[in-house]
Amino acid sequence: MSDSPEPADNGATSNNTTASNGATDESLSESNGPEVRRRRILIVDDEPTYREYLDRFLTRDGLEVRTAETGAEAIKVSREFAPDILLADWMLRCEMHGIEVGEALRAQWPDLRILLMTGFPTADLQSEAARVGIDGFLEKPFSLEDLSIAVKDALAIA
Repeated sequence: MSDSPEPADNGATSNNTTASNGATDESLSESNGPEVRRRRILIVDDEPTYREYLDRFLTRDGLEVRTAETGAEAIKVSREFAPDILLADWMLRCEMHGIEVGEALRAQWPDLRILLMTGFPTADLQSEAARVGIDGFLEKPFSLEDLSIAVKDALAIA
């Protein structure tokens, strides 16, 4: 069983470039002179509906988003995508869990910020996450506002 319940919706249904929390494309972008590169996030979750939901919201929030269903797929995608943030479900139904995906990607991308989603927060999980250097937790179900805040906080660290 996956720990991927549907997140609480905070009413972010706008199709313009300003999310319901006031974030604009510019607030989640990095300026490199005349060309602006949107900040990149890689979502890893084995629940397709949940992955798509997060993808739509974070894209509207101004991020460039890629998704993966498994840890192996995330590693493959990251080689060409070079994410700024990894948003990974802890309990994936595959060969590796979210913390292992984070460890593998951080070996490639040392400045990668890692956010872990879980419906089952435990002291052991938090201890292992601290050892690995996870930058934040989102306890499911979480609001879209909480997600947006966690992403902005992670980007502020970068």
